[in-house]
This record gives sequence, structure tokens and C-alpha cells, in this order.
Amino acid sequence: MSYVVSLEKCSSYDQNKIGISLKKLVNNLGGIQKFIKKGQKVLLKPNVVKGMAPEECGTTHPAVVGAMIKILKEQNCDVYVGDAPFVDDTLAAMKICGIYDVCEKHDAKMAVFDRKETVTNNNLIVVKKFPLTGYFNEVDAVINIPKLKTHAQLYFTGAVKNLYSIMPGPRRGFYHLKYSNMEYFANMLLDLYSILRKKVVLSIMDGIYGMEGNGPCGGSPKFAGMLGASTDAVALDFVMCNMIGLNTSNLPTIYYAKKRKDYLFDESKIRLIGEKIRNIRIPHFKEAEFQTLNMMPKFVNNFKEYVTRHKNELAY
Repeated sequence: MSYVVSLEKCSSYDQNKIGISLKKLVNNLGGIQKFIKKGQKVLLKPNVVKGMAPEECGTTHPAVVGAMIKILKEQNCDVYVGDAPFVDDTLAAMKICGIYDVCEKHDAKMAVFDRKETVTNNNLIVVKKFPLTGYFNEVDAVINIPKLKTHAQLYFTGAVKNLYSIMPGPRRGFYHLKYSNMEYFANMLLDLYSILRKKVVLSIMDGIYGMEGNGPCGGSPKFAGMLGASTDAVALDFVMCNMIGLNTSNLPTIYYAKKRKDYLFDESKIRLIGEKIRNIRIPHFKEAEFQTLNMMPKFVNNFKEYVTRHKNELAY
């Protein structure tokens, strides 16, 4: 199997610049019409890990989301934008990060992931049953819009990890704790992507500014000046992780995707299109300073607060 990853430079979050770069990025892959038919119902899945201002670079920038909505509206699509932040209320977080206002401006609907439907696949390795947002079955396609960030637990959080929060409710927190061993956690994420990948038609990574250091929330903004896109989330993560100077062999989802029979990922089969690599110069991103065990006490406290807010959902 071969993989195609599109790259384009973009120097700022100016709406016009992003609009031009994003269209070029998608056109490199054959244009939006290759993935989305006119009039379809489409869910955009940005990274809204919590309520953070856009300039903190912990969430997908609203200008990128807005540009994607505009492209889909040209296809007369019914556009939904949703996520399930772990720490904050969804709408409150969307307002803080600027995505709520972008949806209002461009007539896209907010999707609060408060309804769940269980999806089962007995061929998976770690988790065979996932409670997904009800929107997943209701829409025709999903476009994944992650943020370029380092990660204290997973090393790098990109396209594969961003899909984790398409699973709403406390079960997601339990999985963080139950599968905190990296072999289990990475394979659980790949199990989930196996279920989602036919409907996730495109992943587009916001790498204009990313986050280095103690991501996904406690790092520092870092300019990278690029957007990346692919139909394959694993391939996109490999390329973007490599572009910012991280060691892809340290990324567990890549490591296990190479071993699993349902992936057999091979980076030698990646074909880059769009902007030439020689034209992209990115200073290396700093890795996170701490790993899983060091972040667990803070995570457990956040998890207790999350469970308290969602205690009526625990019986499923």
C-alpha cells in the first residue's frame, strides 16, 4: 500500500493566506470533490483538548477550521464541527478557542458529543468495542483537523491521537488509565482508527504554529509554517513528526502500525506532493520533559472532575 502526503507552506493565520494554502493542499490530493460529494453531511473534528486561546497553540486554530468550512460550503455541504474536551464543557471550550464564532460566521453547526453509539469489531487487538459520538453514524464523512504538538504521554499528538475524542464520556478517561502502558495505549488508538478510517476521508494538520515541550496543553508555541494533509492518518503523523525533528521511532502508534497485520505501515511507500521538502525549514521542536508516570497525578485529578460532570453517563 502506498501513501500520499500533501504539504504546503503558510506563514500566518491570516484568513486569506490560509484559504489559499488550504485549497492548494487539498487540490494536491485531487480536490475536495474527490473525498466529499455535493450536499453531503460532514463532521469536522478539530483538536479542542480544553478551552485555550488560539495564540496558546494548544488547539486547532479557528482560521483553519473556518477555511475548511468555506471549502465544504462551496460543495453545498451540511457542516458540523465537534469535539469532546476532556477538561472543559464543549461549548465553553469552543468559545474560548474561537471555533464557536467561526461556526456562527460560516453557518456551520456545533456538534456536542453527548450521544453515544457503540461500534464493535471483534478482530481488533486491545479494545473491540468503542462508544462513539452519535454524529459518527449520522454524517457521510469526517475530516480530521489535528494540531501539530508534542505530547508528554504519547511523544507526539497528531492525526491518530486526535480521533480519540470522537469517543465521548468517561470511558475515554478509563482507557487512559487502564491502557497507560504504551503498547496497549498505542494499539488501542490504532484499534479505534481501524473502525473510523473508512469514514475519516481526510486528515489536515494545522502546523502553522504548533506546540513544543510539555504538550498537549503545557508546552510553548512554536512556528512551523506548514499545513499537511493525507487520507492516511498514520502516514501524516510520520511525515509531520519527522518534519519537526522528532524521532519517529519513539512514536508508539508508528511503531505498532508497522507490526500490525491490519496496517503493515511502511514509510518507504510515502509519496510527498506539494511544497518541496527543501523549501521547508523548521527548527527542531523540543520534546516533552516528562513521561506518563509523572503526568498521572494531574491527570487523575482532572479525571475525577470529568467523571463528576458526567456521572449520569457511567452506566453504558
